[in-house]
Amino acid sequence: MPGVEATIAGSDLVGMDTEFVAEDCYRPDLCLLQISTREKVFIIDPKAVVDIDGLWDLLVQPEKTVVVHAGREEILFAYRATGSSIPKLFDVQLASGFLGNEYPASYGKLIQRILRQVVPKGETRTDWRKRPLTKSQLEYAALDVLHLPELHDRLTSELSSMGRLDWFHAEVIRRQQILLESQNREAWSRISGVQTLSDRQLGIVRQLWLWRESRAELKNLPPRRVLRDDLIIELARRGTADPKKIAHVRGLHFPGQQRFIPELAQVIHLGLENPIVDAPWTSTSKGPRPPSLLQQYLTAGMSFLCRTHNIAPGIVGTSDDVGRLAAYWIDESPTEYELPLLLVGWRAELVGEPLHDIFSGRKALRVKDPTDEMPLDLCDIPND
Repeated sequence: MPGVEATIAGSDLVGMDTEFVAEDCYRPDLCLLQISTREKVFIIDPKAVVDIDGLWDLLVQPEKTVVVHAGREEILFAYRATGSSIPKLFDVQLASGFLGNEYPASYGKLIQRILRQVVPKGETRTDWRKRPLTKSQLEYAALDVLHLPELHDRLTSELSSMGRLDWFHAEVIRRQQILLESQNREAWSRISGVQTLSDRQLGIVRQLWLWRESRAELKNLPPRRVLRDDLIIELARRGTADPKKIAHVRGLHFPGQQRFIPELAQVIHLGLENPIVDAPWTSTSKGPRPPSLLQQYLTAGMSFLCRTHNIAPGIVGTSDDVGRLAAYWIDESPTEYELPLLLVGWRAELVGEPLHDIFSGRKALRVKDPTDEMPLDLCDIPND
């Protein structure tokens, strides 16, 4: 693909999208890579082209702007191929949310709102592994990147005029960093129900999770096909390494599972010998929990501030972020905490400082006009 690589190498801005299948494999199976410049669209078939590492290398060059729509998997494909992040990433979905539009919004909605064009949805459920690909499949894949450069230009202009381009770039860097760091972090602590377990039980969960990941990668299977989350929790609660007792756990009676019982017994034994003393969530759960009514009130305040400043609340923070902010203010020694997200960078100016006025009683939310789309207002509280 020398011609394709030369064209992409000579472009300072490219749009990127991928088509993949993720339902039955350990990691998503890349089926197509689509690249657009301002003049051309390229559709690369990884099933036919043996080596596309050169393309990934081009996409992580520091001088190249790469435009995506909600590009989580695109970031991860590039990272696994190169070990690098995408230095100049531009996510049109995130950019639109910074302008106060619906967030998250589909690619089709963005094109319709910003470019006044309609994108067909005919191949959204297609099987991208099947070959040969049809003309309609190829056209659909091409359309997924065709408009990305123009969306970038329009959104960049609007962000710049609102003084939010720096905010946006900082947020793109933060989110990409969090995503890539998560790839190197053990995710056993995110299994539902794990926070109710004891230290010894957590040790079992971790070892079972590590075993499941290793086997799933070896067999190229989704991890939950190897051992379901609820079975990991049940085995941890029982806390026994006795193969006979493990065999009686409902859900492990299938022949395919029974042959792993001795192996599971060894893994559980290892977990019992290595309890988890400091769970990953303890560092973020120190200090008092704010009253739920206070958290709800401040969350309403955050939503009001976001809508007043024309930015999607889902970008700024969650109710949990508000709860951590309130806990930080309630505690008498907040310096022991990591600074809450809503007090960092552009969020501090936008919502953190105004929310402190509400928290401290200097300002309050009031109903200004119940018939208005924005019925609330922020008012001063007179000093006694």
